[in-house]
Amino acid sequence: MSFGGFIPNRISNRTVLRILDSMRRIQKRFHIAWGVSKKNINKNRIATDRLLGSFGEGKRPDPDGIGLLEKQNSYGDIAYGRSDMAYAGCEIIAVYNALLSLGRRADLQELIRDFEQDGMVLSGRFGTAPLAIRDHLVKRGMKVRTTLDPEEYDELAADSDVSILTLYNDSRSIFHKIHTICITHGDRGYTAHNTYGDGILIGPYPSVSELMSHINGGYAKGIVMFGIKN
Repeated sequence: MSFGGFIPNRISNRTVLRILDSMRRIQKRFHIAWGVSKKNINKNRIATDRLLGSFGEGKRPDPDGIGLLEKQNSYGDIAYGRSDMAYAGCEIIAVYNALLSLGRRADLQELIRDFEQDGMVLSGRFGTAPLAIRDHLVKRGMKVRTTLDPEEYDELAADSDVSILTLYNDSRSIFHKIHTICITHGDRGYTAHNTYGDGILIGPYPSVSELMSHINGGYAKGIVMFGIKN
């Protein structure tokens, strides 16, 4: 086994979540980068207005008839802590897309601010701790079920209105990083959003397990799935 494959294949999903959540709580406890968050507000308001306006994002319908964010690679002008949304914003985008798919109000700038105050890992350089997603949605009054077992993905997704999945992009190497996506469930099956950050949707497929087999050539590996109900 290569060095890069050690974490995806030898470190448990539970341990990975605990490490990321510990880093999140240290960040929150000592208000690390909160000053940067305040400085980002005005810049991000302009950038997000442009994103949802001239970029056309959030307006084009996907196969389920919902306008979602799909082009993360274009969001480099939007700051997230000491990083930016193109590099480290996938968890926030997944939450935004999930909220929109549930018919809930979703304000991208507000979500960025909320996760900058509780959720960032290494001031945003490592994105957002997955358990912060669950906590944020619960605070909004949604019911959230969690599984760390990929064998339970199909059942959980079928019993949920929408799902959010954090995964290894490539189980062969941690250096291909971790990514988080929103999975919607429509009449034609399950569709993954913002999988590659380039506007290309994955799906629909009849099950999440089949959907997973088409992400990154089947080398993607799940870490945690959240099944969400209104």
